[in-house]
Amino acid sequence: MLYIRPSKISDLDALLTLSAQVGDGMTSMPTCRHSWLDKLHSSAQAFSQSPSNTKNCYFMVLEDSANQRIVGTTAIYTGLGLEQPFYSYQRQRITRKSNSLKTVQQSETLSIVEHFKGATEVGSLFLLPQYRQPGVGQMLARARYLLMADAKSRFSNQVMAELRGVIDDTNKSPLWEALGSKFFDLDFQQAVNVMATQGPAFITELMPKHPIYVELLSKSAKNSLSVPNNSSAPALRMLEKEGFKHHGIIDLFDGGPSVEATLSDIKTIRASKHTDFAHINQLGANDVEFYISNASLENFRLIKAQARVSDSGTLLLDNKSIQLLNLNTATNAVRYVAVMKSAQQAKIKSHAA
Repeated sequence: MLYIRPSKISDLDALLTLSAQVGDGMTSMPTCRHSWLDKLHSSAQAFSQSPSNTKNCYFMVLEDSANQRIVGTTAIYTGLGLEQPFYSYQRQRITRKSNSLKTVQQSETLSIVEHFKGATEVGSLFLLPQYRQPGVGQMLARARYLLMADAKSRFSNQVMAELRGVIDDTNKSPLWEALGSKFFDLDFQQAVNVMATQGPAFITELMPKHPIYVELLSKSAKNSLSVPNNSSAPALRMLEKEGFKHHGIIDLFDGGPSVEATLSDIKTIRASKHTDFAHINQLGANDVEFYISNASLENFRLIKAQARVSDSGTLLLDNKSIQLLNLNTATNAVRYVAVMKSAQQAKIKSHAA
């Protein structure tokens, strides 16, 4: 059975192995041992410390209880841009009118902004290909919201997510080739690695601060703006189902879209319930699947499992679920939300009924 828990320092080697399989462009999953150690120490502190206004990282892993293998990751980052600038491009439309030519011209510009300063970011969602079964990616995504629902004071009201943008067959970003590479003696992956390991100082020092006209970019670069790559498209759909929206903010490196939502408006947070639990000897085929957390921060656990809601609102769990969630009589609260079924799954269930 799969379950989600906070990362540990002892996960370092397993996470380095996962990083090698992530692919180019995901700055939060570097292949640098030192960067990972910093992240794991930061996460251990975040899960145990009192609420803070500084930058924190809540990094979680998906573990297969059958073999103790780490097979996926997910994370929450707070205090975006408070310690180091968090730059993005803002897409803007400009309309100009010429009386002498009797014409109206529309142009688009890209301007460097710090739109998400102080925001909370959800990211680092990765799952090994062999574990990409229905509901598992959703499990990684929604675990973040269930944790946030139990500790709202730790997170900003503005929640955002970055989606990786278009990368061509040669592992190059059309936007970086057309724009960023003109100001830095770095290829796309080198720039991503510098950003991941050294921060955005080089952007502050060398990137032009004036608006850039999109019409001057190559066709491939223009077509890549606000477009997620194929591997990020499913994550974007999940975010949109949660209520996240794109308002023209894109990544500096690959042009991928950034989306945002208000914390209290996120669908999973609104739909989740906090209640007591009790043991049940046996669950039936008609019992519903839920994502269930133990409503604990420091010892956070989350599983996807069948359960039953009693008439009094108590969540009834079997022994296996109780054990994986590390529940006991001293921690008798859980938070849960129903698994979202895809349109195809709902159709199959309807026909079966």
